[in-house]
Amino acid sequence: MSEKEIKKIEPKDAPAIIAMPPNILLLFIMAGIVLNWLFPLDFGRGWGGIGLLMFTSALGAVIWCKKLFEEAGTNISPKEPTIIIVQDGPYRYSRNPIYLGFLVAYAGLAMMANAPVMLLLLGPLWYILDRHVIAPEERYLNDKFGEEYLAYKSTKRRWL
Repeated sequence: MSEKEIKKIEPKDAPAIIAMPPNILLLFIMAGIVLNWLFPLDFGRGWGGIGLLMFTSALGAVIWCKKLFEEAGTNISPKEPTIIIVQDGPYRYSRNPIYLGFLVAYAGLAMMANAPVMLLLLGPLWYILDRHVIAPEERYLNDKFGEEYLAYKSTKRRWL
């Protein structure tokens, strides 16, 4: 067998996720905007400021996590190999602070846009991330890191 044929057979060193998580988030934002356009509702006054706080906090947490990945020398993209398990910063409290940030940012956007109907998609967004992104990532990390990942997993919750 040639080297090119061998590379085709070897499995990719990355989890088999349904789609890139930022693309999933973007799809849900677009669907929420359409849903709000079809069924416009109103939160009432005062929710925009809370939404802005939620959105900026979530964005800050995601940027912090990205910086931790860069400092650790590992890939943030689930399409690339994981080199090390990041356990600092928000990873001391949650195994998935980036995805938690996505959910908080989505809810914050709904509040800033005064689009409560968007929140109907928060549950499905959580489900897709939990079952079709996080679950395959966890299987990948378990296969790759074994006991090291199981020890980390046993001390940290998936979400909070």
